[in-house]
Amino acid sequence: MPATLIERAAELGYPAVALLDRDGLYGAPQFYRAAKAAGIKAIVGAELTMRTSNFELRTSNFPSWTLPVLVASAEGYRNLCRVITHGKLRAAKGEAAYGLTDFEGHTSGLIALLGREALNAERHGVGGLVDRLVGVFGRGHVWIEIQRHLQCEDQGDLQALLDLGAAFRVPVMASNGVRFATPEARPLYDVLTSIRHKTTLARAGRRLTANAERYIKPPGTMA
Repeated sequence: MPATLIERAAELGYPAVALLDRDGLYGAPQFYRAAKAAGIKAIVGAELTMRTSNFELRTSNFPSWTLPVLVASAEGYRNLCRVITHGKLRAAKGEAAYGLTDFEGHTSGLIALLGREALNAERHGVGGLVDRLVGVFGRGHVWIEIQRHLQCEDQGDLQALLDLGAAFRVPVMASNGVRFATPEARPLYDVLTSIRHKTTLARAGRRLTANAERYIKPPGTMA
């Protein structure tokens, strides 16, 4: 899978591509080798399963949220490995959970991305999560991430995220939350998703992608 994404990114002329595994760095070696062979810079990171408080970390009854974190240096890679290891040791086998306190003293070389979760005012307060991340990672290491997947709530959420970026003076970047290289690969991705959740396509429901927009789009389309 990483090699397929790299191949498509090279065809479209991208100079760099990022891969973020869920709660780990499992695909990083294969991804790095494929990127190097294609002449593309490999950026690695992880999408971490987060809990809002230490109390929530002690139980799985609370809803989690996802924090994408990118590695910007060798020190950042070491720091992310430390955070992931700590979270894995604390959780049951096959699970992981992290709190922002896990990053204390381990944020150097890391960049945190914040998307629609920043708009969850009921959980974090208005702008509260942006403020907390800036406090933990530093203003220069937090980016607002926007994505457009042609869904009805997209435009309102995008404008709200742009407003948050302006209010907290943090930069904004556009990604696509890529899950497959081309739209034609969506059915295979849905099959793999069903397998991962130990269910069938007919019963997977909202676990499946809403449409085929999460592919590697040409740079002009992203711009």
